[in-house]
Amino acid sequence: MKCLRLALYAFSWIFWAAACTSEAPAPEPPTEPAPTTVAPTPTLPPPTAQAADTATIDSSLLVQKVERPSRRPPELSFAKTTHTYDTIDQGAVIEHEFTFTNTGERPLTIRDVKGSCGCTIGSYPFLDIAPGEQSSIKARFDSKGKQGPQFTTITVYSNAEGEDQVLSLKGVVRGADGSVGPNTVAH
Repeated sequence: MKCLRLALYAFSWIFWAAACTSEAPAPEPPTEPAPTTVAPTPTLPPPTAQAADTATIDSSLLVQKVERPSRRPPELSFAKTTHTYDTIDQGAVIEHEFTFTNTGERPLTIRDVKGSCGCTIGSYPFLDIAPGEQSSIKARFDSKGKQGPQFTTITVYSNAEGEDQVLSLKGVVRGADGSVGPNTVAH
């Protein structure tokens, strides 16, 4: 085996040495280009009009408007926009979820939710709502310091068509003395 390797090594060395010492072939002398002749341009007969092809490419007759399928914008559809909590004691906290569905054909984005006063807070989903998907807005009303009939609202700002959506909470707050007289009305 060792002899075979040595023989291959020696053979490759001899082959390489022979390749390096042989002279490169001499370049061929330049030849003069052959004279070129220009062929005469053939004349074409004038175009003939055909009855079947009378419209040009620029003609509006050939252009047909293709109707693209349009998708409706997102739409915010609430099951209920008002929640009545009847009579509660002063200091009680009311929490309610307003469920809605995106009935449009594009994703719905809730941008913000604002309460009408500091006693009403709303929370909303931060991810987009896909078409046909259902979600909810959570409303929280704190009746601390309130008495009498109450009506508070939460405004939902979104990318839905139309005006911003307004949700409301209403009811009566019984004071610490047990009366339900109108002391303050929240808006």
